[in-house]
Amino acid sequence: MIALLFILLIFSLLLAAFCAGSETGLLSLSRGRITHLAREGSKSAKILSHAIQNMPLTLTTLLIGNNLAAVTFSSVSAALCARLFSGTAAKGIWSFFAALSMLYLSEFLPKLFCSARPLRRMLSLARVWEVFSFAMKPLALVAHKIISKFSGKTSLKYKVTTSDLLRILQDRKDGVRLTDFESALISRILVLRKKGEPITVEKILSALDDAE
Repeated sequence: MIALLFILLIFSLLLAAFCAGSETGLLSLSRGRITHLAREGSKSAKILSHAIQNMPLTLTTLLIGNNLAAVTFSSVSAALCARLFSGTAAKGIWSFFAALSMLYLSEFLPKLFCSARPLRRMLSLARVWEVFSFAMKPLALVAHKIISKFSGKTSLKYKVTTSDLLRILQDRKDGVRLTDFESALISRILVLRKKGEPITVEKILSALDDAE
């Protein structure tokens, strides 16, 4: 019984860490990079792209998972403490270290880990996210319906910023691969934006001559 409780304790700790890290990672991702990789055929990028496009449902799923993990961890930790210790001091020390473990191992460190290189970290966790989101889908859909009913429908619009374009051009260590034409095309858009000139089809396609 104690072994089972320890397994549940570790599982809930890992689940909370996954939810916390995934939330930070998904919110830190560049849509331009993910879209580019998805169009190149990356299965993991397609999974992440779908998650980002449905961000309200994604955040609801992560919130439910995180809360379930926290409740499970607290319950299992209390049960283990009651079975292992009888003294008040020992129980107090156990509770302190349990709370500290939850804070650092399932909140601080996962968020720090996924915010350092969000694209690389989330691409490696994409398949895990796919399984997790599928398992949590019934609960997430019900919660999302309730939230939408009271908060009303909101449409999220995404605008590609200059910073997004610069990240695609400058940081290729995470697997972003651009052709000469794509690089010239993005560079031309950046130049036009900097000069304050209107971005027309003719001016953008003039990048073809530079790429050849």
